Amino acid sequence: MTVPKTDFCCHLTNRTIIEIQGSDREAFLQGIITQDIKLLDRQSIIYSLMLSPQGKFQFDFFIIRTGDSWFIDIDATRAHAFVQRLQLFKLRSDVSININTDWQIGVSSAQVEVENCFFDPRLKELGYRFYDKKIVSEASSDVYENMRISLGIPDGAHDMVVDKSIPLEWGIDELSAIAWTKGCYMGQELTARSRYVGQIRKRAFPISFSVPGECIVGDKLVANGHEVGELRAANGSVGIALLKLEALQSEIVINGHSVRVSKPSWMQLPE
Repeated sequence: MTVPKTDFCCHLTNRTIIEIQGSDREAFLQGIITQDIKLLDRQSIIYSLMLSPQGKFQFDFFIIRTGDSWFIDIDATRAHAFVQRLQLFKLRSDVSININTDWQIGVSSAQVEVENCFFDPRLKELGYRFYDKKIVSEASSDVYENMRISLGIPDGAHDMVVDKSIPLEWGIDELSAIAWTKGCYMGQELTARSRYVGQIRKRAFPISFSVPGECIVGDKLVANGHEVGELRAANGSVGIALLKLEALQSEIVINGHSVRVSKPSWMQLPE
């Protein structure tokens, strides 16, 4: 699949900011998230997850170091649930957690002249994420979404399934969201076991459709008469499908039409 190289700069209207303050914020988050919060000592933005005790996906987000606060960049539809979950772990910690709607979130293929503009920590092809109190661009996010899907990059809140999706099936560790050398976090034991035992039998792949626009999320993919996967994201002629690895050598169809499965350059598969 050819990934589009078109320039883009757009406001992500589906994202919002949660502001984290307080002297205990580092220790508080370190025991909850999958990434090592200490990375913020040497870089300004990290990508991470929060998992269930069973190691299943619940939230994905960015954490940004800015001034005296940390920002959490998260899908707006999941923000209140995330705040409620954090409050359960807060106890007596010196931490304040508040949704801050003053800030706008954008993405751009080139650096934007605002105070808070950083390379996307997942993949350099995703360009920059920037944060400002005014909207820099009213352009549609369709170009960005098409590129994201073509690269096989999940938008957790929309493409993955809460309390069901397994992060390693989506390559989240390869997208710099999981630190394998940090201490414990919720779901860490089962996530580590999946990695070291090699239990991953499915992966999320970018696909392209022979008949654009006729497939919707949830449609099943079939090979040799057997169901081998499910469409989890779609935008025009491209999508992301969660597929059984054993099916990759066969012709795969969706709604009777063939699809092309691509392996993005960042993805590592078992030998």
